[in-house]
Amino acid sequence: LKPVSDTEFIAQMAQFSSLEQLQNMNRSLDRNLGSEQQLHTAFQNNLATSLVGRTVEIPTIEVDWTGEEPAQIGYRLDDGARTAQMQILDGRGQLVREFELDPSETHGVVRWDGVSRLDSEVPEGAYRVLILAEDHGGGRVRAEALKQVEVEAVRYDATGASIWAGGQRLSLEDLSGVIADN
Repeated sequence: LKPVSDTEFIAQMAQFSSLEQLQNMNRSLDRNLGSEQQLHTAFQNNLATSLVGRTVEIPTIEVDWTGEEPAQIGYRLDDGARTAQMQILDGRGQLVREFELDPSETHGVVRWDGVSRLDSEVPEGAYRVLILAEDHGGGRVRAEALKQVEVEAVRYDATGASIWAGGQRLSLEDLSGVIADN
């Protein structure tokens, strides 16, 4: 056996000490990450609970015409649109009604009275909604139709908080907006 010199021994001890410090830092970071995730989950749960009874906006592809009050169809356009229009289609994909939208309005509402483009009242039922928008170069601009629904409940499971609104299970990420109380 060959004894280790003092210099080599001190260098090895320094390496072991550095390794131990790195392992301690790793454990500490793991604990902090867990705490941050718990804080994030608590914040999300609190936010979801505060929405019960409130009206929120969610993306939609259809509008229900009841034959009574005008249907309110919200929309959102990304900036940069030169032209924008909302199309309402029947179950066969045929154009029922078309609305020109102001492309400078990135958020708005159209009220549809159930009248077709041929000036006749359409039957009650579900109709598809498309929002089409183009920029100055003819490229597509992101746009979506929105509907307003009331948050009925919040449920918790292993994946976190789920919001129940308009008969649908939603996450906070599904919401496009929250409407102010009147």
